Amino acid sequence: MRWTSPWRILRRIVSAATPRRRPAALVTTGVLLVAAALPACGLVRADPPRPEAERQPELWTFCPATGGGPCAELGGPSQDPVGRTVRPDGAPDPPDRTPFTTLQLNLCNSGLAACYATLNNGRAVPEAYAAIMALRPQIVTLNEVCRDDVVTGLYPALARGFPGDQVFWAFQPTADRLDASRAYRCHNGEPYGVGILGRVRAESWAGLSVFNGLYPQQGDGPDELRVWLCVAAIANYYACTTHLTFASASVAFRQCRHLLHVEIPAMRTAVGSAAPVLVAGDLNLRDGGTPDVRDCVPAGYRHLGDGDVQHLIVSGDLDLGPARRYPMRHTDHSGWHVSVAP
Repeated sequence: MRWTSPWRILRRIVSAATPRRRPAALVTTGVLLVAAALPACGLVRADPPRPEAERQPELWTFCPATGGGPCAELGGPSQDPVGRTVRPDGAPDPPDRTPFTTLQLNLCNSGLAACYATLNNGRAVPEAYAAIMALRPQIVTLNEVCRDDVVTGLYPALARGFPGDQVFWAFQPTADRLDASRAYRCHNGEPYGVGILGRVRAESWAGLSVFNGLYPQQGDGPDELRVWLCVAAIANYYACTTHLTFASASVAFRQCRHLLHVEIPAMRTAVGSAAPVLVAGDLNLRDGGTPDVRDCVPAGYRHLGDGDVQHLIVSGDLDLGPARRYPMRHTDHSGWHVSVAP
């Protein structure tokens, strides 16, 4: 077979076409020739850039200073969390004094508890994501979650809500009762514990630090060893969460007092900032219960409970505004959404 030049083929097609159809023949044939001339490997599809909130954040690890237990992780901020404490001119950074809201969530997402099979089945995290997007809280405290729920499941929701600010996540695994240095695990193998999502306005950013630990008081039973987690958003606020034991109300009360009367004062002294304190979580204690959760609240602090076991406790330099139980269909706890004003 004799090879025929593509240009000769083009001339034949155009010559055979009627004068009225010659422009269309030229266009069609030209497109075919150009496509045929492209090398097979010459077309490369470039994936669109991933949104900043979906990129894997850099991680920082914070191990408990005393008492042992698993280490906590911090991620998310675009700047190193060990930030400045004063501006270059020597003046202190202005703290953020804008009113904001907090959201406490217990998601029952270990895959082990009875509430997972009856209510959750993997649906609580997407439901929590939607709640964060709708409510736009500045601080979210998370109980009964797996590590990945915090890092890839819910952190992007807060990051998308405040794209110009510093947004962080922190996660503290609970401890395995057989080896307190190891993380207790969700059914899927992920570390299980508590978490915090937070936002700091860009102009108020002065760095972060993490404080965490294992309670010296632990209830008996097969459940995990309980922990506490605090993030110091330097010169702005201290945000803490915990999920106290359900095995014994008296032990839960001692854990509550240990966090609020021992660990938080020590943290404020270590940081050297008088920024306000917020503690939210499932305390497994009730108003008017025995013991009464209100007897755990330090003098000068304010407290607002959801009528069940979830509570927000804040230092006296914060005012508590409107609060509501936010409906959650796929966990056995409503969200606890509270307005706060410095």
